[in-house]
Amino acid sequence: MRDRRLRFGIICALINNVFLGIGTGIFLPILPLRLDMLGESPASIGMHAVASSLGVLVVAPFIGPWFGRYGAPAVIALGCAIAAAPTFFMAVTDGYWIWFVLRLAVSCGLAIHWVGCDAWLNQAAAEQNRGQILSYYVVSFSGGLAAGAALLDQFDLASNTPFLAAALCFAVGVVPIALAWRAAPSFTTSSKSASWRMVRIAPVLMAVGLLIGLADGAAYGLMPLFAIHSGLTENQAVWIMTTFLFGGAAMQLPIGWLSDKLDRRIVLILLATIAVVTTPLLPFVMHTSILVWVLAGLLGASAIGLYAVSLGVLGRRFTGGDMATANAVFVLCYEFGALTGAPVGGAMMDIFDAPGLMIVLGVAAFLVLLAAVLRGRRWDPA
Repeated sequence: MRDRRLRFGIICALINNVFLGIGTGIFLPILPLRLDMLGESPASIGMHAVASSLGVLVVAPFIGPWFGRYGAPAVIALGCAIAAAPTFFMAVTDGYWIWFVLRLAVSCGLAIHWVGCDAWLNQAAAEQNRGQILSYYVVSFSGGLAAGAALLDQFDLASNTPFLAAALCFAVGVVPIALAWRAAPSFTTSSKSASWRMVRIAPVLMAVGLLIGLADGAAYGLMPLFAIHSGLTENQAVWIMTTFLFGGAAMQLPIGWLSDKLDRRIVLILLATIAVVTTPLLPFVMHTSILVWVLAGLLGASAIGLYAVSLGVLGRRFTGGDMATANAVFVLCYEFGALTGAPVGGAMMDIFDAPGLMIVLGVAAFLVLLAAVLRGRRWDPA
């Protein structure tokens, strides 16, 4: 009976992820495109994306205690509501700094949802199928991101419709969480030492989380702008982002299967190698008919897969009452990287134009590869 209840909770959490993914897939690309329409430079657009990371840094330390006190469904539903309201207000106002403040509020809500779902699914999964469950998690969210980016192509990018659609998706995400109110795993109050234990036991994993965050922050914040600076139209830029996200979603099931069968370090090495190879090639194939889509999809698969596999390593290390706090600490590491990813990527694009973004992604992937190779099996013990 308990297993059936947990399975129902997992399904509801995954459905919630689809809605939040669609909303985020609309929300992320429209901001750099609209700011570009307002005449902002790549560097200033990259600085604007800092708001997305600041929200995570604000709320993540509180999520572990909230889980023990209020339960996962209440916390995640709160995150969805917080994300929906400021997104709606972005539809009725504009301006660089007004949107910065509203984007910060949206990011706080999405951070609560993100850390909450990480902990929910990691806690509900057994070790033998953790990779599979987390791959479903990444597929549900990344697939939603890709669907949202594709849906964005159907809207007038200069209108308020994208913001209204994103706000609606964030609000509807509360429904499956409400259905699973009694089907979530239980969380005891997290220990005060959980954060320090994460740092002490898994320092390399923490550093890898920071590097993955740097790469993802740059990619999510600037990939549409990278395509425009490569000579593509705004609608083609949306489809480059869609392909990046779709590649990430489509490859997560085999990546999850591999991470359950093989040493997760080997899977990290494989994914980082793919990113190191694709990033220097992508700027030179942007006007080809096939290679651009293949390489963008492979880059998305590797970038998004690195996070999921690292999360599986985290789930092996931390269980019970410390799970929510440990997930929050890992997300903080990730977001410290993402905080600098978009500004660094924008500055590099100011210097090297479009290839500057790929330089940032390639260097981050190479450092992840180096860490996984040199650390050996010590960070994922049997």
